[in-house]
Amino acid sequence: MKSVILLTILSVGSYSLASPVKIDPRIDWRIVGGSTAAPGQFPFIISLRTASNSHTCGGSLIANDWVVTAAHCVYNARPTSLSVVAGINQLNADAQGVRASISKIIVHPDYNQNIITNDIALLKLANPIQETDLIKIVSLESKENDVVRNCTLIGWGRTSYPGNIPNDLQFLNLKTLTYEQCKSAWATETIVQSEICTLTQTGEGACHGDSGGPLVEESGEKVNLIGLVSWGAPCARGVPDVYTRVSAFLPWIKENTNI
Repeated sequence: MKSVILLTILSVGSYSLASPVKIDPRIDWRIVGGSTAAPGQFPFIISLRTASNSHTCGGSLIANDWVVTAAHCVYNARPTSLSVVAGINQLNADAQGVRASISKIIVHPDYNQNIITNDIALLKLANPIQETDLIKIVSLESKENDVVRNCTLIGWGRTSYPGNIPNDLQFLNLKTLTYEQCKSAWATETIVQSEICTLTQTGEGACHGDSGGPLVEESGEKVNLIGLVSWGAPCARGVPDVYTRVSAFLPWIKENTNI
């Protein structure tokens, strides 16, 4: 059975918080084997928050007033029950970031929660978020690139499994697999061409966290969003993690956002 890769903070250690990131026990994915990101290193990532300020998923700012995330993060949710926080690296620093409410949620019409396909959703922000040194809009990959290549997974979560859950944003350098390689590795599950997979080695990968968060390809100063964390086998067990392939949904994204 597929296991969706969801992320929430279980503990942020001994911090005195004015607005604490609260526990949401339903969701618990993390990054395994990652490193701590520098401030502003990945300025397009957002933290998706519940009404109680629990971090539930990641997402990416693709326009001043649009965020893309995984459909399973927001399926059947009301816009008024969620908000996004941009411009932070630490989950307990939300007061230092920019918070925006959500006016509309658009889940892909073909999203299938049973086999977890077409796992993508758009969040319309009630108020635009302006770019700063710590907040940037990310570019979207426009063409399918079914080759092995370097990429980076970004999210808030474990640096080892089992292990402690850090408060700091994490990143992990990975390699993509071809569609045929991923399909072969997941012989018992459905892999579709609108998905992209990563695998380096046992002990590195997504884990109870990160859902909807970005998988990017970096080339110099150019960063392209190529995937959204979707599902996998917890945690870093030497089988591929599976992401929604952004380029496969670019026409749908443009149709709904006019970006």
